[in-house]
Amino acid sequence: MFRRTLESARLRFLNLVSAIAGSRIVLRDLAPLGDLSRVADAMASLRAQGRLRAQVAMPPAGSLAVIAPHPDDESIGPGGTLLAARAGGAAIAVGFATDPEGRRDEAEAACADLGASARFFGHRPRGIPTDGAAARDLAAWLDAAAPSALFLPFLADDHEDHRRVNAWLLAAARRGGLKAKPEIWAYQVYTSLPCTALVDIPAFAAGKRALIARHESQIRTRDWASIALGLNAYDARFAGGGPPGSSYEGFFVLPFDAYLDLCARYFAEP
Repeated sequence: MFRRTLESARLRFLNLVSAIAGSRIVLRDLAPLGDLSRVADAMASLRAQGRLRAQVAMPPAGSLAVIAPHPDDESIGPGGTLLAARAGGAAIAVGFATDPEGRRDEAEAACADLGASARFFGHRPRGIPTDGAAARDLAAWLDAAAPSALFLPFLADDHEDHRRVNAWLLAAARRGGLKAKPEIWAYQVYTSLPCTALVDIPAFAAGKRALIARHESQIRTRDWASIALGLNAYDARFAGGGPPGSSYEGFFVLPFDAYLDLCARYFAEP
């Protein structure tokens, strides 16, 4: 039913735009949004949990692991939360799925500032594998880190690699022999998400900006710090607004098995 409604709405939108003579609207190909029906199917599996509500919280104490599809995602997404956790004594391990040329030194500098260990898996951008070897590598790293919480981009984030690391985690659980079952803290990079947890980060906003600045090659053409912190200010709406200057990093938090069930439902189709 939802798929028919989505397709009907898409066609109505296209017809409306095409009817606006002289409009300054430029349409990009909408075909990549075809996965929205799968997102809806996955999220519908949570209906028994009732209406999702955001709570101001911190990740569980202990060691934390972060899967960053690319160097800078760990800073743009959960950077403020990681700084807050590190200030509270947490051990942090960051695994970079891809290792684009010239960006390893930047990632190592950001991890040094964060007090985190760095692991580079060396996969190609837009080519993150989910075969047995890749699944075992991820499982071994996670089991060694033994995190209480695992951060990775939300499975519907607006980048192929950001979605792909969720399939990689699913493969690690299914074929890689993964034993660890940390709580999942899915973070946002490009895309707003249905937040269930918010971390208040004004005290760490300057530190987050500095972490992002370590990725010099990426901020030459786009002001990622302003984009990320602007999204964090936007997320204050989930916490009732808050006083002037409020900003929050938003996360979709679920127990490991529940989140993996979402991933299985989302990746059920090619």
